Amino acid sequence: MLAPGRLLSWGSILAVGATLGSPAYALQPLEQFVSNAHTQNVSESASRANLQVAQAQADVTLGRQLPGLSARGAYTFNQYAQELPAGSFGQIPAPAGSPTGTPPTLLPAFDLTITPQNQLDGTATIQVPLVDLASFERINAARTNADAAGHQLDNVKLLVDSQVVQNYYQLVANMAVVTSAKRALEVAKTSQKQTRDRVQAGSAPSLDGDRADAEVERQIQLLAASQLQVSLAAQQLYTSSGIYPDLAAGEPQLQDDLHPEPPLDQFKPVEGGTPAQQAAASGAEASRQQSRAARLQLVPSLAGNGTEHVSNYAGFSGHDTSFQAVVALTWALDYSTIANMRLSDGQLALAEANQVGVDLQTRDAIHNAWAAIDAAIERAKSARIQVQVTRHAQEMAQDRYNAGAATQLDVTTAERDAFTADVARIQADADLINARIQLRLATGRPFAAPGATP
Repeated sequence: MLAPGRLLSWGSILAVGATLGSPAYALQPLEQFVSNAHTQNVSESASRANLQVAQAQADVTLGRQLPGLSARGAYTFNQYAQELPAGSFGQIPAPAGSPTGTPPTLLPAFDLTITPQNQLDGTATIQVPLVDLASFERINAARTNADAAGHQLDNVKLLVDSQVVQNYYQLVANMAVVTSAKRALEVAKTSQKQTRDRVQAGSAPSLDGDRADAEVERQIQLLAASQLQVSLAAQQLYTSSGIYPDLAAGEPQLQDDLHPEPPLDQFKPVEGGTPAQQAAASGAEASRQQSRAARLQLVPSLAGNGTEHVSNYAGFSGHDTSFQAVVALTWALDYSTIANMRLSDGQLALAEANQVGVDLQTRDAIHNAWAAIDAAIERAKSARIQVQVTRHAQEMAQDRYNAGAATQLDVTTAERDAFTADVARIQADADLINARIQLRLATGRPFAAPGATP
């Protein structure tokens, strides 16, 4: 567990860019996209359906070992009825070919129907498994698999959170780039007008006018490309969250106070492991249970059943209803039993290797996310300085050009550098805010709205 007060909370992370969730923006708050994604995202819906399947499979496995009742009714038409008339102490001679000394059959003192012409039979059977150790272990394995599916659903929720957050901040960054591109286009148009005026006045060569015209057209192309990126990012956010972003108006402001994160050892998976780790652990345990079930197949199983028979004839028993109870001990051994043991051992080894791999991936994901923040902070610092420097250089180039001490090419280069620096600053800030959230998600903590306790 992380030390209280040492780890930046979800609320403080999102407060870094508090204006992103304010009504001043046309774009909806991030938590609205995340919340809706948990009901609309296709991957999460598929994982939820997989959980239902696993739970149903566990119930099916259990149901096979619970007492079961079956009933059967039959009508039979016999061409010839077999009946014996009543006769006290009457005798039926022994059939021809019977061994010497076979006694005759005594006739009852009432009419006896052995087989009626219209025969009705009904049976009801209850089957009760008494001892079947292999099946009992399979029930445990099925339940553990259902638990693994539940953990996997939680893991998919985290992945959905991660994707929505990333798409959201990429959209915000792209919207900011569009605003910057519009601003750069206006600057290029202003420079174009000033240059054309100087060309007409004869104080600047016509080449400068052509360069100014070309710069305006280049900025128009950049603006179109930026607007395309906004459209693509909005579509990706809609696909992952189920809500289409409102892009009506507003200039998103990406801000971060550039504070460093706590030491790496403060970032540990949640108690019990991340959902991915728990799913892998449950999968390995289910494989162990299946392996034990394969070996318990060598142990005999004990089962009982009872059958009630009802008919429209009495037969020799003189009763038209009768009950039969059976207790059976079954033991079977063939080559497939040994092969199943080998198969389950191989599956267990694979599941255990997967568990180790998931643990390593979780550790690497936390480390990589933490390290990425340090790099993102340095990028953001450098990008902000670069913006200030390039904007100053742009102003100086324009002033020098107006004074005749610089060329139009100097102005154009300065304008391009300023726009490029602004784009880099926007992307660096978006990456930094996104990286902070991704670090918390990597530890297994679900996304929480600003101010909520994670």
